[in-house]
Amino acid sequence: MGEGYHNFHHEFPSDYRNAIVWYQYDPTKWLIWAFSKIPLFPLAYDLKTFRSNEIEKGRLQQQQKALDKKRSGLDWGAPLAQLPVIPWDDFQTQSSANGAALVAIAGVIHDVSPFIADHPGGKALIKSAIGKDATAIFNGGVYEHSNAAHNLLSTMRVAILRGGQEVEVWKRTTERAVKDSETFGIVRASDQVTRITEPVAVAVAA
Repeated sequence: MGEGYHNFHHEFPSDYRNAIVWYQYDPTKWLIWAFSKIPLFPLAYDLKTFRSNEIEKGRLQQQQKALDKKRSGLDWGAPLAQLPVIPWDDFQTQSSANGAALVAIAGVIHDVSPFIADHPGGKALIKSAIGKDATAIFNGGVYEHSNAAHNLLSTMRVAILRGGQEVEVWKRTTERAVKDSETFGIVRASDQVTRITEPVAVAVAA
């Protein structure tokens, strides 16, 4: 008696309830509870309930699975491990070639050409960073960019800068690496690889 919603019963077999909040529809629960309150000869007794902490864990895990599935359908940019590593000289040579507009931020090279016309700070500012390291500028030197700006920037990354910076990029990535149930990396707000608190040294050819 008291199986109620069958999935709940299999997940928490010792619990006589289906719905755990009083206002949720669960007539079986209330009937069993009423039977247990009959004086002298109750028709139900020794009712069991599962720990609410474990029920909430299960609820949260199911919500996380749904969130992970939704996350997997969004563009988070090319995985850093799949990006080519190029030296500073090649970065500068290719920075404006074939219509590209390459900017280095925190050791990651981004092609910002699709965004130049839409840059809120104007075309001149973003164009002035082409072929240069704009880490300090992007992280508060001129303007402290928003979480959305870092997310947008991640969709433009095309390479990683060689010369010591790739080590820092891998280090930051490893420190922040958390994968969801779909095996995708989780990028939390204010935890993007381009967001740093200290300037990154630029490796310039001698």
